[in-house]
Amino acid sequence: MRSKDLSFIIIFIISGKLSAEEKTCGLPSVENGRIAQYYYSFKKYYFPMRINKTLSFACLAGYTTETGKQEERITCTQEGWSPEPQCFKKCTKPELRNGYISDVKLMYKIQENMRYGCNSGYKTTGGKDEEVVQCLADGWSPQPTCREEHETCLVPELYHGNYSTTQKTFRVKDKVQYECAPGYYTAGGKKTEETECHTYGWALTPKCTKLKCSSLRLIQNGYFHPIKQTYEEGDVVQFFCHENYYLSGSDLIQCYNFGWYPESPVCEGRRNRCPPPPLPLNSKIQTHSTTYRHGETVHVECELNFEIQGSEEIRCENGKWTEPPKCIEEKKTACGNPPFIENGAANLNSTIYYNGDKVAYECKSGYHLRGSTEITCKRGKWTRPPECIENIENCKPPPNVINGAVVDGLLASYTTGSSVEYRCNEYYLLSGAKVSHCEQGEWSSPPICLEPCTINVDRMYRNNIEMKWKYEGKVLHGDLIDFVCKQGYDLSPSNSLSELSVQCNRGEVRYPLCIRKESKGTCGAPPLIKNGVIISSTLGIYENGSSVEYRCFDHHFLEGSRESYCLEGVWTTPPSCLEPCTLSFVEMENNNVFLKWDFDNRPYIFHGEYIEFLCKRDTYIAEFSMIGSELRVQCDRGQLRYPRCIHKG
Repeated sequence: MRSKDLSFIIIFIISGKLSAEEKTCGLPSVENGRIAQYYYSFKKYYFPMRINKTLSFACLAGYTTETGKQEERITCTQEGWSPEPQCFKKCTKPELRNGYISDVKLMYKIQENMRYGCNSGYKTTGGKDEEVVQCLADGWSPQPTCREEHETCLVPELYHGNYSTTQKTFRVKDKVQYECAPGYYTAGGKKTEETECHTYGWALTPKCTKLKCSSLRLIQNGYFHPIKQTYEEGDVVQFFCHENYYLSGSDLIQCYNFGWYPESPVCEGRRNRCPPPPLPLNSKIQTHSTTYRHGETVHVECELNFEIQGSEEIRCENGKWTEPPKCIEEKKTACGNPPFIENGAANLNSTIYYNGDKVAYECKSGYHLRGSTEITCKRGKWTRPPECIENIENCKPPPNVINGAVVDGLLASYTTGSSVEYRCNEYYLLSGAKVSHCEQGEWSSPPICLEPCTINVDRMYRNNIEMKWKYEGKVLHGDLIDFVCKQGYDLSPSNSLSELSVQCNRGEVRYPLCIRKESKGTCGAPPLIKNGVIISSTLGIYENGSSVEYRCFDHHFLEGSRESYCLEGVWTTPPSCLEPCTLSFVEMENNNVFLKWDFDNRPYIFHGEYIEFLCKRDTYIAEFSMIGSELRVQCDRGQLRYPRCIHKG
């Protein structure tokens, strides 16, 4: 009798232990779906649910479960809810112009296919008579369309991007290239793209859109915010865990141009998490985490002069780390004398060198180092030494930087290996390396000083806008300027509110235009300009507040706003394209002058640019002139006023 009682007690204790360790399921989150309201009202009573318990969830109108049903049951398992409660968008039968769909169905489930065909003279998006498309979570892929066959293609209007040419019409098999503005991507997901004209239209219709990241899958025992069908680049999502569960990974992830980063975290019970990894004596670990989840590994390295004994990786398994390696002191192996190099020598600081010791090299006068300046002793052998190369050619003074200068003044000549540092004028932003190096008579590329923007009050007044914030001084290149419409004015319906935030681009500001809310006037064709073209597509009639953009021919200088707006039936003043200047060596010879700088010997000089001259030998600048200014002349609308030097009498 006693033995039976004892058996009963043992069985009861064992079963009790198993029950205590049994995993449970929390309240599930169903995107685009719901569970019964009483589960939410009495959450503490129903949850956490025990293994093998079930509940039902339903999808909202227009969505179905993965199997295509409106409602489905899920079961609590050791791994969580199964199947994972999800609702997917259903695809409706599209209204297809110039084509036909043979199916009689009106709704399609996720991953279900549909075949469609096009009438004579029309082709599918893939250039065929018939094509199969698939229903995905965000709709049909690709969208069923029948395009008319043509002998030419017309480039569509491109928002947030520019074409490489002003040509508007292309023949079949012709190609056009276009580039998207920062933060926007082509139809193929690139910064620049080339697309070909086919009989049914463009292979990929040119467009610039913000990159989108895929929708996020629900996480077991947790939830996230905000929940969207699609996310744009820059969106941030935060994750949370239900009671008694803990986040493993970052609680914040962001949508980048390459996708989500970092990866989504998971919600785990405490027993699946490991503490910080063990650190063996004389070792180092590259780690940035305080906790690790089951299956994660950590790489162990030994300090200098120690070698590893055992596995280089340790793994987190069921809350515990696998056995770490040991770091055993290496036998000291000496390197021989540092290798000899021609026209240089090693700076010896010892008579014997062991693993990890370093020696630096120097070249004698007239030579410079090529390669690393020092070598390292590694397990009895030296790393490769540098070479000493003869300094052959000096450099002339470094190139000028517009709106910037060399920090420490200029010399007449610079030896190979010399360097100069540039700085930009106040409010100008330095782009590129601020240090330029002299190598064998040539300077490395100098930086560029990017112009700041000055807010034009008159332009703001004409465009019916005001500053949202007050700015002190100038606005640096790349900074955003926020505008608001004046009272009684609004943006054109075709423009988004984001266009009120404008970026300073090398001294230029594209001022947004606000129009009277009640205004209805329209404009005809925009005015043409000399030496330039309209790069946006042209229409017959333009709504009040719409705009066109101009571009000058190569080497011509654009003066004024590059955009013209339709205001109350009248176009605002378009820009002017000012002609460049061309150097005349005949005029230079007649005036006894020659170019001061070789880099000014080029086919075209832009309007507004300065050219510097020098008088020929035995000549001097004419009387009654300011020597400094007369020898430095400015290109003015295609005209250069050459200075005149006369012979000494």
